[in-house]
Amino acid sequence: MDTVIPIWSGCAKEAFFRRKFTLQENVFRAVARIFVDTGYELFLNEHPVATVDEWNNTRDYDVTPFLQKGENLIAVHGLNHSGHRGFSFELCCNGTPILVSDETWKVADRETRNWNRMDVDDHSWPTAQPLPLQYAGLPQWRGHAGDHPEKVIPYLNGSPFFTGAIPKAIRSPFYRKTDHTKHEISPEILAVTGEEYRKSRNAMPGEEIHPVAWPEVQGCSHGSDGKFRLTGKSRYEGPFFFVDFGEETVGYLRFRTSSAGPVRVRLRYGETLAESVAEPARDQLLHRMLVEEIMLGNGVQEWESRMRVGFRFVRVELFDSPAEVEFSDFSVRSTLYPVEYSGYFHCSDPLLNRIWEAGRKTLHLCMQEYYLDGIKRDRFLWVGDARAEALYNYYLFGDQELFRFCWEELASVQYADGAIPSEMGEGASCLWDYVAWWVIALHDYRLFTGDDEFPLKLRGNLYAAVEWLAARAGEDGRIHLPENPYPSWMVVLNKAVGVSPFLNLLYLRALQTALEIAELAGDTTERSRYRKLLNRSKPSVEMLLSEQPLSEEEGLKSASTGLYEILEQQFACGESGTALDSIRRNWGALLASGADTLYEGFYAQDNHYPSVTDPYGKPLFISFCHGWTAGPCALLPAEIAGIKPLEPGFRRFRVAPKPENLDEIKAVVPTPFGEIALALTRSELHLRIPQGTVAEVELRSPIPLRQTLHAGVHRIPLNLSGKNGQ
Repeated sequence: MDTVIPIWSGCAKEAFFRRKFTLQENVFRAVARIFVDTGYELFLNEHPVATVDEWNNTRDYDVTPFLQKGENLIAVHGLNHSGHRGFSFELCCNGTPILVSDETWKVADRETRNWNRMDVDDHSWPTAQPLPLQYAGLPQWRGHAGDHPEKVIPYLNGSPFFTGAIPKAIRSPFYRKTDHTKHEISPEILAVTGEEYRKSRNAMPGEEIHPVAWPEVQGCSHGSDGKFRLTGKSRYEGPFFFVDFGEETVGYLRFRTSSAGPVRVRLRYGETLAESVAEPARDQLLHRMLVEEIMLGNGVQEWESRMRVGFRFVRVELFDSPAEVEFSDFSVRSTLYPVEYSGYFHCSDPLLNRIWEAGRKTLHLCMQEYYLDGIKRDRFLWVGDARAEALYNYYLFGDQELFRFCWEELASVQYADGAIPSEMGEGASCLWDYVAWWVIALHDYRLFTGDDEFPLKLRGNLYAAVEWLAARAGEDGRIHLPENPYPSWMVVLNKAVGVSPFLNLLYLRALQTALEIAELAGDTTERSRYRKLLNRSKPSVEMLLSEQPLSEEEGLKSASTGLYEILEQQFACGESGTALDSIRRNWGALLASGADTLYEGFYAQDNHYPSVTDPYGKPLFISFCHGWTAGPCALLPAEIAGIKPLEPGFRRFRVAPKPENLDEIKAVVPTPFGEIALALTRSELHLRIPQGTVAEVELRSPIPLRQTLHAGVHRIPLNLSGKNGQ
């Protein structure tokens, strides 16, 4: 292997390096050593690995999970604040140096769009210029990367949102699948100054903006060319404008700047205008999620955000930039987990259709490297959120891989006593209902996919989680919740105390799942134990539910997942009209506020974006795109179209539509055998049944009907005489 050679470009302040290389096989240990005078951003295969901004910055990183068999890309943004400059790099795989910095690296002296992405064509880029080795930390290079294991910074198997001294890696299928960044989104209203934005929104339903004090923007010009010119000479604050993308989006903000001098920009992202005006407290993690400060060089710079954000609005503030700056070409490189839009629902009620479409968009935006709870906040893998999202996914997309990845990740951090943490990560809180949801989700998965192998693979974790719940049940077979010792939810989300019907129902379903998997595995000891626990708990819990229905339990109606359980019960009890009206009322209020995605809770009111604030009037940055609120995407095809699996994988399924006052229902449900398709009117039923499946058809309206149908396309005329054909 050749000697490490420090390199740089023709620009004194910064340089953008690229180097592709090929690995013939997967490596079991990879360590990268890097030095840049005086800071850097390191990317491997488009993953942000680390960001360092200090004088002495030679680092050895464990980068094993970032590499792959075949072609790989190293991309480094080198920074030089003053003095001499230089970049050195060495990569050792399985203890052997395979790549060093030298004259073969490509380099550019300004930022260009996609510079750190694999698919960019860099053949026209110049090669790097060599520098004396003493410019790049000579003492640290007497040896190879990884020679001193105690100096190697390990990677964290966790959230990739923030870069820093410790690289964060995750082996999600999101990064293995192709075409997950298919398109760019451009703003509807490109950008306007504060006062003009306020005037343009006065006649539109939206958030209340009159309390906002808009500062005058001096020296800002903009026109039909979509370019915005302003100067920000003040050191700490300056003029700003807003960009409205016209819809909720998730991805990486992009724009172009042109200036004769350096450019310093502060960005504030928000799902609402009020959020982009405000700023989270600096001691909150959310501040790092929603506020970016960047420094760009002179000339033309094509910048892309280093962090993925969920937002609609962005406030662009210019400061400490003495020369005029021209902003242009705002867009978002969107990121979505690749799925097919195979599920479908449409009916004669436009509101229900809009609710279903908003739910589909909401869920898809939240499908990233995990099932995220929300794209802006918290961006975590929460068990309760992910269970609901995976269930809705089965009706919308039919994806299996993302759920399997999430559930294995959660199983990997299971506590020694059997409890599943409420979210992904070491030391997370333990919510009792989330432990049950982790178990129940494996029943959902098997029922909708027909895959026995995965639940069996995790059955040890499942048994341990159920035992944790069972240890909290009394002699009567019920779980008695102690008083919550914390000021906020930390035991169960509905803050119940005592014998909660909802939590005990979840406990009962967890026991049923454990018995199901024990019988599937042939585990006789566990099968006997869970049958005994069920026999003790089932009568007691069912009596509890008969005395206190879920709809009467405090807190359930205000949460979308709790309301989902109530609606399921109403549909099962023949109260379809009541349940359907509840969907229209609760989810319809979100759309009436001007949203195109669904909020974390039902707090929309008065046909405008809700202003949820703290006691000091500051926005609380609630989640306006929250996957667990997409419940109608499952309820409408499952209850109104009436399509539900009776056996794992839809080998046998029920079709029992509840049209209520709807004149037409159309639905498509993806299954492992193919798509089930239904079209129902007052006069006929069309039904497509995939090969290898059997449908149990049951109709109460417009006429009673009960039939068993096999694979094929069936047309059933419906008439009042009761004579039906096929």
